[in-house]
Amino acid sequence: MLRKLAVSIATLIALSHSQVVQAEAWFEVEVYVFERQSQSTEQWPDTPIKTKTDKAIDLISPAVAQVVTPMASESAPCTLVFDADANSHCAETLNGEPTSEPIAAAPTSVEYRYPPVIPSEISSATTSYASANGGPVLLARNQSQFASTINSISRERGTRSLLHMAWQQPMRGKSGSVPIRLFAGKDFSDTYHFDGRKIVTPTQTEPMINADGTPMLSPVVSPVWELDGTLNIYLSHYLYIETALNMRKEGRKLLPAMPSDAADTSATLTAPKVMTPFLMSVPLEQNRRVKSEEIHYLDHPEMGMVIQIRKMAQPSAQQKSQNAESIQTVGQY
Repeated sequence: MLRKLAVSIATLIALSHSQVVQAEAWFEVEVYVFERQSQSTEQWPDTPIKTKTDKAIDLISPAVAQVVTPMASESAPCTLVFDADANSHCAETLNGEPTSEPIAAAPTSVEYRYPPVIPSEISSATTSYASANGGPVLLARNQSQFASTINSISRERGTRSLLHMAWQQPMRGKSGSVPIRLFAGKDFSDTYHFDGRKIVTPTQTEPMINADGTPMLSPVVSPVWELDGTLNIYLSHYLYIETALNMRKEGRKLLPAMPSDAADTSATLTAPKVMTPFLMSVPLEQNRRVKSEEIHYLDHPEMGMVIQIRKMAQPSAQQKSQNAESIQTVGQY
């Protein structure tokens, strides 16, 4: 009797879990971020706002960057070309197990080499759809709906496109939500540190040599993107969006004049201050409740974000519809 009861309870739990998985709501998200030239005198923070991008889902890198296979990897070699399909295939096969599932986030074994400027239009090379129990999927350009909105904003004087992309993702509660990484524009890492200080070019010296006589490789420098941060969307009776973005702008700031060979940082206490090139950080940090289907605009003196969250057929229903269309197409020929 007790055994039958235990089996019944286990069955109910399994069915309940299956229903929860099937009931997970999916939405399409489309985002457009642009810069606005303004005469604002607002004082921005000295350092960028903190954003946790290490655990965010990255849909942009596979679409625009070169995949670099680490030397220790035994995977098939990857072709270093700026091609979204080739990069996606390379990322899928790095672990030696090809998969048809879209890559939602780059595995730790994947390294990317980025162009100096990322295009403002980010999209999949082919029409894409989410799969049941899968992760967020980047959509193709023909699946976006912001063409007229972008044309209208672009005609306004003093605006410049930074990022436009659309994707499909499941919506979870706040505790289970995972932010989407957003970055675009120019990479300033050649001229500025992440904290905004200008990089002082050191005096040219002889290259460092390894023990075997080969030149020592320069350390890898993380990109300092013109736009960088996260967008988190979660469902809690209503839809909520949280933005944690930094837009970097070149400017000038009053800083202590320090010689490049200064060994003692305490010298900053007595060093005279001069106007120095500095990479300003303009934050866009908001938390807002939104409604699906409506186009929402996040206003800011230096930039703007247009976002729409659209209802969509659930992946399982989409797959059935696509299979039916395939059968009809086959039957016509």
